[in-house]
This record gives sequence, structure tokens and C-alpha cells, in this order.
Amino acid sequence: MKIGIMQPYFFPYFGYYQLINSVDIYVNLDHVSFMKRSYMVRNKIKNDTNINIPVLNGSQNISCKNTLINIDEKYIDTFKKKLTHLYNKEKNYETIISEIFNDFNFLQSYKDSNISDINIFFIKNVCKYLNINTNIVDTSINLTNKKKADGLIDITNHYNGETYINAIGGQKLYTKDYFEKNKIELKFIKMGNVDFDNPYTSILDLLFRYEKQHIINELYKFELI
Repeated sequence: MKIGIMQPYFFPYFGYYQLINSVDIYVNLDHVSFMKRSYMVRNKIKNDTNINIPVLNGSQNISCKNTLINIDEKYIDTFKKKLTHLYNKEKNYETIISEIFNDFNFLQSYKDSNISDINIFFIKNVCKYLNINTNIVDTSINLTNKKKADGLIDITNHYNGETYINAIGGQKLYTKDYFEKNKIELKFIKMGNVDFDNPYTSILDLLFRYEKQHIINELYKFELI
């Protein structure tokens, strides 16, 4: 059983979805502290254009699950106009607006929600579009009260995981020896030579500009090290 664990980011880059696709269970770290200037609330799309989602009570002293978003009809209208200006000539435009944003009808359900729930809503829609069937669960169901490596080990053990797969940046934070002492194999996922002009932009940019099957094919171009 392979386990992946990440924080809930706002339309994260392609490698995030490679991680989800490579594991049996993906755990959304929604109980951890909100990070104000992180990818939880911002990203970049075409022409280095910023996209973001505002929050009401953003603080590192509050968990993601308790950080409320601040979106309304005006925000949605502005966001949609930005996407229309950049991508309306792409042949995937209508499909992505419908399948990822539910034609922006999600506002009624999520306008009073938190940053974790809205981000995981979009993440799940992207996964569905890309035929990623990994089971996605939240940590707020009391999976652990520990932090850093010990928390990851707790969560992996909860699901009887034999292997924990972390984003490549985790090489600076975690050691394989420490996980092996807890009978867990630690692997880092490294993006391969994927066929995109900018694989580190938001997934949203790729969804608009590339064919669905092409993106799905590129999901499998990675290395576990």
C-alpha cells in the first residue's frame, strides 16, 4: 500500500497530480496550519498571470480546515473574465469551465467554506477529469496529532502503508533511515521529461492548452528515488 500526503494547494502544478496518481491513498493535510503566502492561496497561469483565492482569517495559528475563504459573485466574475481573456480561444475552454468549475455553480456550496475544502474540491475535479481514481481522505478525522516526519509515519501506519511517497522537495526534510526504523519505505517522486512547455505552471494552464489524453499520458513519466 502506497501513501501520499500533501497540503491542499490552489490548482497545484502537474507534479502534485503525478504524486496523487502514484499512490493508493492520498491524504489531504487539512489539519495543519494555514500558510499565508503559500500555494494554498495562489498560483500562476498563462503569461505568468497570478491567480489567487482570498481568505477571511488567514493566520499560521489557524488550521487550513478553519481558514475561511472570502469569495462572492464579484470574485467569481473577475476570475472567470481572467480565464476567458487568456483561454477562450483554446478548444478545451468550455470543457474545463464545465468539468473543473461546474460552470461556476460551485459558489452556492462553497462561498462560506474553508481553504482546504475549496482546494480539495478543485483537486478532486481535476483528478476525475484526468481519470485519477486514487482514494482521497482528510487528516482532520483525527489521524495524528504529531508533526513533521512523525505525523507522516502515523498517517501511513493508520492505513497500513508499506511505502510513503513524498514530493521531491522533501529530500531536505526527511531521511529514509528514520522511516525505515518505523518499517516504512520512503520514496521521493521526481518528475520525468514531460512534454509540456512549462510543467511547473498551475495545472489549470495545462488543462486549457493540452489535450486530455496527452496530459494523462504524461502522468506516468516520473521516477521514484
